[in-house]
Amino acid sequence: RFRLLTGGRRTALRRQQTLAAAVDWSHDLLTGPERAMLRRLAVFAGGCTLEAAEDVCDADLDVLQPLVDKSLLRHTGDRFWMLETIREYALDRLVERPEADELRRRHADHFLALMETTESELRGPAQARWIERLDTEHDNLRAALRWLLDAGEADLGLRFAAASSQFWYMRGHVSEGRRWLAEGL
Repeated sequence: RFRLLTGGRRTALRRQQTLAAAVDWSHDLLTGPERAMLRRLAVFAGGCTLEAAEDVCDADLDVLQPLVDKSLLRHTGDRFWMLETIREYALDRLVERPEADELRRRHADHFLALMETTESELRGPAQARWIERLDTEHDNLRAALRWLLDAGEADLGLRFAAASSQFWYMRGHVSEGRRWLAEGL
């Protein structure tokens, strides 16, 4: 993505010659806490709620709002999210930091807890609301499961997959579920 838009007019400022330079320039204008929060939020695939950001990233609105004001973070409805290009940039910054695995662990723990709570809710009267929520979080569920399996946490990955089975069945993702289970085993 960052190699796609390179070059530009030679007379343009450096920050206007490549996409990476433009994002670097915006990133350099952030305060230290804003940079840290942008990196941390990159663990979320497809965005997050305020509650998830608080739980996983120790976020608060005093740091989230300036990122929204500076157009590096979007807020729609009850979700915060980044354009994928910005998320990719922030994720690259995150993997350079020692906190990366801890944040991914917290992300996985958060979504494992959600799936284990949801398992019984999918059989209750609020089923439609829970399915909608899980549809919204599907990219995060996949990212959490992927990290667990890549990190060698097969037991937790299998627990996550087992808790997800009802959702996968109800949404027609049975073959995806089988692939996750096979990989975990």
